[in-house]
Amino acid sequence: MTHKKAEFMKKPGLVLAMICAMAIGITGAVHAADDTEGYDLIFRTGTLDDFAPGDHLRYESVTANEAAAPQTPQSLDLVIEDDDTARLSRDIDGKRQSLAVFDASVGNPMAMFFLERLVRDLAVSTGGSKFYIRNRIKDSLLAPEAITSDHISYDGAEQPATRVTLAPFVADENRARLGPLADLRIDFLMSDAVPGWYYMIEAATPMREAGGRFFHSTLHLSEEVQ
Repeated sequence: MTHKKAEFMKKPGLVLAMICAMAIGITGAVHAADDTEGYDLIFRTGTLDDFAPGDHLRYESVTANEAAAPQTPQSLDLVIEDDDTARLSRDIDGKRQSLAVFDASVGNPMAMFFLERLVRDLAVSTGGSKFYIRNRIKDSLLAPEAITSDHISYDGAEQPATRVTLAPFVADENRARLGPLADLRIDFLMSDAVPGWYYMIEAATPMREAGGRFFHSTLHLSEEVQ
């Protein structure tokens, strides 16, 4: 398989590629990040370099949000096309719906897609400003809560991985207005062993004593198709 590249979305609103970041280490203990480490890892470049036209990655997306109407799980396909492009589409009632076309020249756009969708979901949940929420996520990328080494089970074996945890509202002066969303954490679980770099991205509020979470959204790689 020879892959290409993909990243920045050519679609209004989906612009989290413009937010900065800081985070990640691969050596076991939690540690501080330098000024570019997080951006270089969460928005890592070259992660689709080995893909060729016709190759694609399939992701499964599940979101449960007690402050909004139920959402059905979605299957998302990132398909490499000619002319340095990658197209993101989803299944709707058995039909494919194109969501956006990316410039396939940088890396996998799924982290950007996940975060911008999260901004929308949190704005609906809180009645707050997308601009404000997006800026809090930007701030958290500049100061991740934790950077740890991890492992995943992939392709029949245990593989090393890196986890970055963001806490966008932990120091927010408006925490009291956010209710259970004040303690939201966003985890990026990534590995060189995984095609496209992202194994899973998860945003979740803490598990409650009575069970369940107020908000829980996941995006995970389910299939690589050549």
